[in-house]
Amino acid sequence: MMRDFLTELLRVYWFAPPVALWRAVELRTAAVETYERPILDLGCGDGLVGDVLFGPGGADVGFDPWEAQLRQAARLTTYRWLQQADGHCMPYPDHIFATLFSNSVLEHIPSVAPIMREAGRVLRPGGRFIFTVPSDAFRHFLYYAHVRLAAGDTAGAERYAAEVDGWLAHYHYHSPQEWADLLAEGGMVLEKARYYIPEPVEHLWDRMNHRFGLRGWSPWRLLVSPRLRHLPTQRWLARWVVRRFSHLWRTYYEMEVGPGERGGGLLIVGRRAR
Repeated sequence: MMRDFLTELLRVYWFAPPVALWRAVELRTAAVETYERPILDLGCGDGLVGDVLFGPGGADVGFDPWEAQLRQAARLTTYRWLQQADGHCMPYPDHIFATLFSNSVLEHIPSVAPIMREAGRVLRPGGRFIFTVPSDAFRHFLYYAHVRLAAGDTAGAERYAAEVDGWLAHYHYHSPQEWADLLAEGGMVLEKARYYIPEPVEHLWDRMNHRFGLRGWSPWRLLVSPRLRHLPTQRWLARWVVRRFSHLWRTYYEMEVGPGERGGGLLIVGRRAR
């Protein structure tokens, strides 16, 4: 039976439902892949995504450059080993991992080629690098950029997209061919490029970021303030979010990108040459 990532992610990110929606579609797409061990989670962050995807003890190594994030990941039982490290210089021997996984990390790194060279170095021959990133369609599918563009405000649409880039710290949106070229830097070939997050889903995500105060102010931010986490009302609120949005957003969660179409997200699978 297919896992219900929407409900799972709403439980994790109940305080930020749009994040849950994006991550749920992302993991539904990534979960189709096979993850041979040992597994390295490149840029594991707080470990929440890895925990949902791999489960307890399901990943061998996770690393991240931010100590605070690793402290949170250490509270989970997902990783056998966690390390503070930089992707430009991975502290691992050559050809040690069968799978590298990275979820929405590479778009935050200005220069990706050094990461690819390191990924190719630590992967075994025939090993796979599976990662998710916002796609070359991401900026075009932003709802409020679309509204401005439809009104003839091209400059306003670009300005809005640039604001989102800054908010999310995104440096680039590569196409499948551009990712293929970058994979070649590490001796890898593009095995698969699959779009996810259809345009209506990204429209909803963009609108909900404003409604729930992820961008700008919203009363929701007061209701879910970490300072109130000890109150029983927040436990009730968390249950309400899961119950309501696992039903209300079900159609969006299950929506697929049509043949020949693009989506706001991109799953890339590269294979290390033998």
